[in-house]
Amino acid sequence: MRPIAVILVVVAALAAGLAAFLAKRWVDTASTAKQGEPVATIDVLVAAHEIAPGTVLKDGDLRYDRWPQAVLSPRLAVKTPASDPKTNFIGTVARFAFADGEPMTQDGVFKQDSGGVVSAMLAPGMRAVSIAVNPVSGVSGLVAPGDHVDVLLAEDVNKADNAGSAGSAGPIVRYAAETVLEDVRVLAIDQQVARSRDGAAIQGKTATVEVTPKQAEILATANMLGQLSLVLRSAAHPEGGASDVAAKEPFTADTEASRALKSIRGKGLNSSSGARGGASVQINRAGAISSKSF
Repeated sequence: MRPIAVILVVVAALAAGLAAFLAKRWVDTASTAKQGEPVATIDVLVAAHEIAPGTVLKDGDLRYDRWPQAVLSPRLAVKTPASDPKTNFIGTVARFAFADGEPMTQDGVFKQDSGGVVSAMLAPGMRAVSIAVNPVSGVSGLVAPGDHVDVLLAEDVNKADNAGSAGSAGPIVRYAAETVLEDVRVLAIDQQVARSRDGAAIQGKTATVEVTPKQAEILATANMLGQLSLVLRSAAHPEGGASDVAAKEPFTADTEASRALKSIRGKGLNSSSGARGGASVQINRAGAISSKSF
């Protein structure tokens, strides 16, 4: 190789190395300058600790945290030299639960003179209805405010149907159970509108649930028909796990729950008391006696 070619190769290599060094130095300088830039922050009003629904807010329940100004939202209560929003929140009532450090918002509180706690917790257009419960129908006190439940109706069909058409199974008393409401929110147990902080079960005599006007009518009617029970739903939504979509009937009869009753009723189908194995009734029409089997 000629000397001039060698010189050119060496010069090119030195130039490339110098360019790489300068580029790296420029990137490092820019990165350092960017990291050193101060981030603009704002004072956001947040909960100073966990706040339960229905709590009347005091000064100690609120504090200011420094948040990046980039997250500024109209919903946030921000302190400025001209205003201190904390004074507007003191004396109001928490509409729902706040976690420690959660920002306070105007839609999360209401003034004490604007209604009760439960009415403020209701969504627009919804109603609050109470259901009588006991340790069994209330899931041993494990249902707490904020949970979602189904409402189950268990009824004595023989007593419900005075005509006897639905309860005509002879000596077998006919019972049935059905789900009358699904996925309704529990607002309160007795007068407690929040879970106990220690996690203890709430043993109450009434459960207040949030329903539509039509659902309120269904509950009032179902309450006269039989025993209402709460069925606790999973906290995960939508529902997962086993499904009852394959069920043929929208209710569960006693013969479906008891194999013994089903067997006895099945044998009755072939008995001499009637074509359907039910009861036989003597009918007197102006002296003419006839028999009717059910």
